[in-house]
Amino acid sequence: MFMLMSFSNVKHTMATMRLRDIICLTLLNLIIVTCCKACNSAEYEIDGECCLMCTPGHHVLKHCDSNSATNCSVCTGSTYTDVPNGLMACLTCTVCDEGNGLRVKRKCLYNSDALCEPLPGYYCIETHGESCRKAREHSTCLPGQHIYQIGTSLTDTVCKDCSEETYSDGSLMHCEPLTNCESLGQITITQGTKSSDAVCSHKPTHLGLIIGILLSLLLLIVILSVLSWTKKKALTGCRNNLY
Repeated sequence: MFMLMSFSNVKHTMATMRLRDIICLTLLNLIIVTCCKACNSAEYEIDGECCLMCTPGHHVLKHCDSNSATNCSVCTGSTYTDVPNGLMACLTCTVCDEGNGLRVKRKCLYNSDALCEPLPGYYCIETHGESCRKAREHSTCLPGQHIYQIGTSLTDTVCKDCSEETYSDGSLMHCEPLTNCESLGQITITQGTKSSDAVCSHKPTHLGLIIGILLSLLLLIVILSVLSWTKKKALTGCRNNLY
């Protein structure tokens, strides 16, 4: 009988402890939920309050409290916000600086930042998302090189050296073969190099010398003819005077 009563007391005690544990765990969960309440994705936490975020193009003018919602204001001037936010001030628009080789691809709006792109003849060397932050001028090929790949807004110009017996001043897409003056029946005045072509000239002939001699003879004949005519005229005048 005593053992039966003891077993009953133990059973009652265990049930009481189980109920107490359940109550304690429930209270603990309530405390955790109350103290560690997380704001949802459309809210931000400030002073223990979950305030509704401002929409893109706006910023917080006044935080919410237990009696009022978040007060938002539109971005003005050269400022913007492009995501829901709890910012007290809008962000400053990016400036596409020509000194960094940039120009405006898309202007800044109250709800989106400006996008920059390289100036013509430049390529981007530093990006941020869809925008270029800094650009550099395309390389110029040197004399003796040709343009292997034209530079783009993302890549620099690629140059290659000319092979033997070819040349380029640096502006050509392909190296040109050096002119062989002898094969043209001419003589070489200046030898070709990797940066410039050969300079040729026609071979000298005796035609000029012959023409010069003939002109000289013709002039001499004219002079002698004039002298002969003058002499004859003078003699004729003297004879007429004698008679």
